[in-house]
Amino acid sequence: MDLVEHFATPLPVRVICGLLGVPVGDQDLFRTWSEAFISSTSFSPEKIQEYIGNLYAYISGLIAQRRVTPSDDLLTAIVQAHDDREEITEQEMVELAAGLLAAGHETTVLQISNFMYVLMRHQAEREKMTGDPSLIPSAVEELLRFVPLFASSTFARYATEDVRVGGTLVRAGDPVVPSLTSANRDPSVFTDPDRLDVTRAANPHFGFGHGAHHCIGARLARMELQVSLETLLTRLPNLRLAVGDDQELWKEGLILRGMKSMPVTW
Repeated sequence: MDLVEHFATPLPVRVICGLLGVPVGDQDLFRTWSEAFISSTSFSPEKIQEYIGNLYAYISGLIAQRRVTPSDDLLTAIVQAHDDREEITEQEMVELAAGLLAAGHETTVLQISNFMYVLMRHQAEREKMTGDPSLIPSAVEELLRFVPLFASSTFARYATEDVRVGGTLVRAGDPVVPSLTSANRDPSVFTDPDRLDVTRAANPHFGFGHGAHHCIGARLARMELQVSLETLLTRLPNLRLAVGDDQELWKEGLILRGMKSMPVTW
């Protein structure tokens, strides 16, 4: 089977659709549109704007439906935050719902297959998890640290005042490009940082960001990743890649890294 198409994609899509109240049957539409959010060169600037506009229009249509027929879902709660309590603007409502839909499945889809790819190449660590499923939670944290999700360092941040970082003076207005991947391999924080260790105890990784920018869906993502790994490792302990050369299986032109397909057998 194709692990991406038949497992890694359906699970997060169905979960986020169920929470938001988005029809799962529309996934072929919004999956294509949401990829525009993480495109670097896979789409032209014009196509990116077109797809994001399509997604916003789609979400606006669902919002209009919820105003007529409220439901027990997150989209209705977002609408009520605007209509009943004026806590967010109309634009924030659309962008929040669209962002939750896009980020709520795209990142987890990629990391499910990324994690399994790494575990297939670290058999000893995989066998520890298969033999002791109680290691799954700590293993997920270690994989979040060890497996880079970002293909690049994404966007520059600009200093609002002079600040000294690591002995370097960053002046107000200077651009800084932080690397979460590098931070997750910091030898001053992690012992033997380039080694995958599913039993690692202290693990203050940046897999979900930090502070005000900590991922709003971190708990949901952790749950999905834990359930996915436990299910695959216990039900299909002999799962392995069905091709020798996987170079052509990886997505290109995105700020996130992951596989477009992953043929596996067992």
